[in-house]
Amino acid sequence: MTVPARAPRTQQQRRDETRRALLDAAVESLVELGFARTTTLEVQRRAKVSRGALLHHFPSKAELLAATIEHLAELRGRELKDRAPQLPAGGGTPRIEAAIALLWECFRGPLFEVTLELRGAARTDRELRAALAVAERHVRDRILHQSRTLFGAELSARPGFERALDLTLHLMIGAGMTAILHGEEARVETLVDEWKSLFPSLLQQGDP
Repeated sequence: MTVPARAPRTQQQRRDETRRALLDAAVESLVELGFARTTTLEVQRRAKVSRGALLHHFPSKAELLAATIEHLAELRGRELKDRAPQLPAGGGTPRIEAAIALLWECFRGPLFEVTLELRGAARTDRELRAALAVAERHVRDRILHQSRTLFGAELSARPGFERALDLTLHLMIGAGMTAILHGEEARVETLVDEWKSLFPSLLQQGDP
């Protein structure tokens, strides 16, 4: 049997593959080496691309790292989407608790630590701060969109849903930092569990 020949990759497909390789390499380097030791040369080496290819996609380190934040959010968003069908049906307490628990997983582990490190570096790096601000707005919009699926149509239609979600995300950022810096995992888990019981009361309050 003759195996049909594979269609050659288009120029756009090659560009997309190169961009993806650079972002994956940046994530890998940030996790292993941290912000200070993650250079564009290191990312280029790991991605196995030319200098020109890197600069075509990301003219500066700040733009590369900001795009990495969005890339991390996209990867996490895909995982959340895949797991959403496993959540309890309806808009009751079991669905709320399961959705919040799933969101909380986004604020733990090495990928969240990378995000925190970039935020810290942005304090004294104006270019990174500007790029990161844009990226995090996109990430926030993506999380809101994804959370409507996680919590379901009934809950996400409530008047205070967006505000409740914003409060949830800020709580989790702080809780994640506390867990990393102080090692207070048990205390942080208790706070997240308490938030699960408070979340429903915010859904009827509406936005201020």
